[in-house]
Amino acid sequence: MAQPARYRIAVNPATHELECELKLDGLSGAPLLLQTPSWVPGAYGFMKYGRDLTEVKARDGAGKPLSVERVGWQGFKVEGARELTVSFKAYAFDHAWGELSGLVGHENAMLLATRYLFAPEVAGPCLVEYQLPKGWELHHPAGAAVRGANTFEYPSFAALLDTPVIAGRFDLKTRSLGGAKFHALFLDRTVGFDSQIEGFLDDLMKLAEQCRAFFGGFPFPAYSFIFTFNPLAHWGLEHANATTIALGENTLIDPTERARALRVCAHELFHAWNVCRLKPAPLGKPDFTHGSFPEALWVSEGLTRYYEFVLCARAGIYTPAQVLSNLVNYFQQLSAFPAYRRVSLIDSSRATFLNHNKFPGSVNTTIDYYDAGMLAAFDLDVALRLGKKPTTLDAAFAAFFRDFAGKGDGFTHAQAVEGLCGGDSEIAALIRREVEEPGNLATAATLEKLGFKVGWEEAPNLGIVMAETGAAIANLLDDSPAGSCGLAPGDEILRVNGYAFSAKALSWLVAHESSIRLEVKRGHQALAFEIAPRKRRRIASLRWAGNDSQLGHLRAWLGRPELGFAPDEAIPLSAYENFHGIQTAL
Repeated sequence: MAQPARYRIAVNPATHELECELKLDGLSGAPLLLQTPSWVPGAYGFMKYGRDLTEVKARDGAGKPLSVERVGWQGFKVEGARELTVSFKAYAFDHAWGELSGLVGHENAMLLATRYLFAPEVAGPCLVEYQLPKGWELHHPAGAAVRGANTFEYPSFAALLDTPVIAGRFDLKTRSLGGAKFHALFLDRTVGFDSQIEGFLDDLMKLAEQCRAFFGGFPFPAYSFIFTFNPLAHWGLEHANATTIALGENTLIDPTERARALRVCAHELFHAWNVCRLKPAPLGKPDFTHGSFPEALWVSEGLTRYYEFVLCARAGIYTPAQVLSNLVNYFQQLSAFPAYRRVSLIDSSRATFLNHNKFPGSVNTTIDYYDAGMLAAFDLDVALRLGKKPTTLDAAFAAFFRDFAGKGDGFTHAQAVEGLCGGDSEIAALIRREVEEPGNLATAATLEKLGFKVGWEEAPNLGIVMAETGAAIANLLDDSPAGSCGLAPGDEILRVNGYAFSAKALSWLVAHESSIRLEVKRGHQALAFEIAPRKRRRIASLRWAGNDSQLGHLRAWLGRPELGFAPDEAIPLSAYENFHGIQTAL
């Protein structure tokens, strides 16, 4: 009888490498293709995980060397044998991609199976022994059975791939709630750690309590928050029993940064239910080498983004005004771009491997299913609350989770429509309209149904999206004055109307001048363009105009019984946070 695939993973902090060994038996004797994954769920894009593997060698059960030949960009074909031992090294030191490819530092390491070879045709459990430097400790998330000292058995390679293992020196703090343990592991420290970390964890547990109330319990015996304060890291990836998150350097001393960090925690924790257990088809049985392309990420990511804000409001971390402002600003950014009128939410889900990152032209060809899905969830939630048979998206989604979590290949878009509409055909039609057709989000109308008066204005616009820093143009709206005059993404603006470029100067000129001259550098070329701004309709204000019944709905929605507004009170629209980046079209 074949034994589990057996791995030995030795950590070498001096070289930032893993020395790996894989043993397989019960094979057919035919040549075997070993591969690294080419992607992981939660990071929808092909990655070069096989790039850093070196010294790949193989031998049979008798110790005879076998030929190994690289195949493609992440595979190796090994000469046939019934028993096989493969050894290889994997370099793992890139803070920016540590959440995906692991990270071996000189004091600790995060170990991920994206660095391990596996045989897609060999199913079954995996046994892994972790060999650590002297004095290093091991923290292992839930989801695997202990089989010896630093040795664990996983039900499948998929489960191993979904488990970030931490070794080395780290701070570990544990809380208990609702029968589950919550581990907060810190790979490093930052300013205020000693005096402020317990307060941060208090707020983190408030979010966990909100999730427990939402679903009626936890789906895990223990959950690990794996944190770093390293400014080079940009982490935020969910796992079934853990998450890896990069916190800002000032998270513990700046209230705004702290709230933002907790919002990311809310997002990743909600994923323990939505995505990690309730999976859109075909992620129930993902293909780690060729990719899997779900159509219902508008549920998986859109609802999760929606609830990251709502749960933070219910936990007292965000104000209701901040939630409302973010809804408006997500709609403002999304609806400003030509792609909003061209690309449906379901198409955006299907094309995730193409649009998960911003690129030149993306504002014209892709929409973010996180952002659009969040707004669709808002419209759906309010429609359910105000429907013929009033209910909530909380109740509908919790029931949907119970019906479909862990089932087969995962749920389909059609099943999501049926399961989330509350049995109301008009609400089902609303979901199909907003998800299946471009440009049909009803954010402004939904806010008015809740009792707000939405004020509109005609504002001048060039159609330029600037890079986050510097003077480079990141994107151009192709239906705008700037997008049809010859400017191109990557152009560096040197002067505006004869003056040295500044973002504030450009914004002021767009608002006050009828014609703007841009002098740009493109490679070694110097170019100049005359552009006349064009008016674009946008939301200018949000004011309270509701009644007591509408206020009651708001209080129940955000879990804030003390909430109240004065007649005609203005809601500030300055709050806007998006960890995929804020793109403002000037």
